[in-house]
Amino acid sequence: MAPSVLIIGASGALGRPLVEEFQKQRARFGGVAILSDPAKAHKFSEVQKSGIKVVIGSFLDFKCYQGASADLSSLFHHSSCHHRMQASTSCSPLWETGAMRLQPGMIEAAVAGWPGLWQFRYFRDKVATRDHLAAKAKEVPDFRYTLMLTGAFTDWAAGEFSGVDVKNHTVEAYGYPDAQIAVTALADIARYTVESVLLPFPEEQSRREIRVRGDQVTFKQLIALLEQIQGVKYQTKFFDPQEAAKKQEEARLCGDEEGELMWAGRTNIPAGRVIIPLPLDNEKFGFKPEPIKETLRRWLEEN
Repeated sequence: MAPSVLIIGASGALGRPLVEEFQKQRARFGGVAILSDPAKAHKFSEVQKSGIKVVIGSFLDFKCYQGASADLSSLFHHSSCHHRMQASTSCSPLWETGAMRLQPGMIEAAVAGWPGLWQFRYFRDKVATRDHLAAKAKEVPDFRYTLMLTGAFTDWAAGEFSGVDVKNHTVEAYGYPDAQIAVTALADIARYTVESVLLPFPEEQSRREIRVRGDQVTFKQLIALLEQIQGVKYQTKFFDPQEAAKKQEEARLCGDEEGELMWAGRTNIPAGRVIIPLPLDNEKFGFKPEPIKETLRRWLEEN
């Protein structure tokens, strides 16, 4: 039987591409629905024309999950996202019937590559979410979930978040030139995620990891690609990541959570904290990811 999917967080940065991909592949699913609160429901009026339903309600209401065999949440690093995950796994009847939760993100990619992640603010809530899912699997015998390991979004890897100014052709990065980074185009991450719902789940497992990536390059190579595409030379400065850590701590002491996350994130890519451990699962999918140079070229044209 074709799975039916409920999407949570459909209006976010990853949620929108996910919805677009589900529109393209709607025929492969028994049903696709978006969970929305009343204030945001108008954003999805067009997608309903392609056969996607909009369920108006709260992720705290178990009735919203009825009829779905998979709950797909596009969650990131903010604490509110972790709280949403906790609440939905506590109230959803899917956990009593062996449904899957699919969480796109970089949780395991970073854990595997950098042991200090547990104290790193940017990933704190991702780690807490992963631990919550593991605990839920012990509590509910048939509970199953998937962790998508995708690396950084190629579309954002060379942006202000990494200290890159593509208009003035400068880089002020808290990291190292030879830092390794795994990247995947946002559209490909959406496609991998959608198609992962259709993959058979391993028998007698509560958790599975799906590891995919578009490319792996050094930060220096990332900047070199920008130079090739734009035909310019970048002025590059590298700073000790500990300097960003100090600014992160200052923001924390001031109660500035957004500033704390911003400074934590500034070292994310330049310091090589986003990698995908081998082996990869790209061959399980029927398409090849967009090369990093093409993604960067398209991103520059759009911005």
